[in-house]
Amino acid sequence: MTRSLPPQEEPPESEPTGSLRPTDLRSVAVAALCGAVVGWFVLSIFVVTDAMVPILPWSLPIILAVVAGGVWIDSRVLRRKVADPHREVSPTEGLVSLALGKALVLTGAALAGACVVYVVTFIRQWSIPYPRQRVITGTASAVVCALLAVAGWALERACRVPPDGGSDRDDRLGGRGGDDSGRPVR
Repeated sequence: MTRSLPPQEEPPESEPTGSLRPTDLRSVAVAALCGAVVGWFVLSIFVVTDAMVPILPWSLPIILAVVAGGVWIDSRVLRRKVADPHREVSPTEGLVSLALGKALVLTGAALAGACVVYVVTFIRQWSIPYPRQRVITGTASAVVCALLAVAGWALERACRVPPDGGSDRDDRLGGRGGDDSGRPVR
């Protein structure tokens, strides 16, 4: 006696549900505060051990500025690529760009927070040469880290797909069409 099993029904494919959202300002602020706490902790270790706090090298803001510039350029290229209906963005490129953008926003904010604590620690000793050098390089590093976060935010924003039927230009003009001044083209 054979027994036949009922045919297996394949479960219907449901729409993918995701919770991926753009990086909000609260996350950036938390990252900056975490970076400040870690920076304060590291500086307090130098104070407790009575060791000299190192001066940040000028290579740090220079390298981070080059990275921020490269990410900014990549965000502009990706934004044009996403907005153009004739060009295709591979899923891997989009996912990597999105992950890189989110990581750079949070990393830039955390490093900027740490650099701000570094600067605030030595700002009262401005008249002494080494603390002055720490304040100058720390300020330059904090500014460049903030620029890195902005470049990451631009890359994350470039991954957004414009609404159907609209282009990036129509979005800037509020969907009205027209020239750059917002007037309709006749």
